[in-house]
Amino acid sequence: MSFLIEILYTLSTALLIPVILLLLGFVVWSLMELGGFLRESQHRSSSKPAYDTALAEFIRQQRAQVPHSNSDFFHKSNYPGLISIFTIRARLILNSPKQLAKLVSELEIEAAGRLARINLGVRAAPILGLMGTLIPMGPALKGLTDGNIEALSQNLVVAFSTTVLGLFVGGVCYAMQMFRRQWYARDLNEIEYLYELVQAEPSSESATESSPASLKRTSQHALKAT
Repeated sequence: MSFLIEILYTLSTALLIPVILLLLGFVVWSLMELGGFLRESQHRSSSKPAYDTALAEFIRQQRAQVPHSNSDFFHKSNYPGLISIFTIRARLILNSPKQLAKLVSELEIEAAGRLARINLGVRAAPILGLMGTLIPMGPALKGLTDGNIEALSQNLVVAFSTTVLGLFVGGVCYAMQMFRRQWYARDLNEIEYLYELVQAEPSSESATESSPASLKRTSQHALKAT
């Protein structure tokens, strides 16, 4: 029995260094993601007025039966988030409903992928923090039994530090995930609205080939799945 206990102790303590390295990697990664999040937030705030103005002009041209090929709406890229990606990629396929529907689906998948990446930090970092807390407890208790106060204090420092770092990364990623889920939901709603506007052009192919309602259900399911 003592042999098995020794094996468990050795294996668990051997995991401490990889856990600490992974946790430090998550800290660096979360700070980089936070920087990108702040830049995205600033860009969204600054580009929204330009998008609203361009959209109003596009709707006016739509009512005036101006062909989409003569509109400069899809030739601008200073729009918020996924909307900018949609307008850039949609320039050459405005007359193809099937390709536009495929583009909308691709953006839904891209939004879900971005949220899944942040969700990794939400879930994995606290797990690593918990592992970093529990692993040093064995050596700490052993040090206490042997009267080695220095080993006890060192292991307790590691235990509490990894807990704090794990919760920090998880909290930061959770906050970013909440905001981005709202951003992407709004983006996809706008993209589906633009899709409907493009489909409404008389010269386009049959607008019933791809249903916007089904696209909307797909996007909502994709975001909820993350």
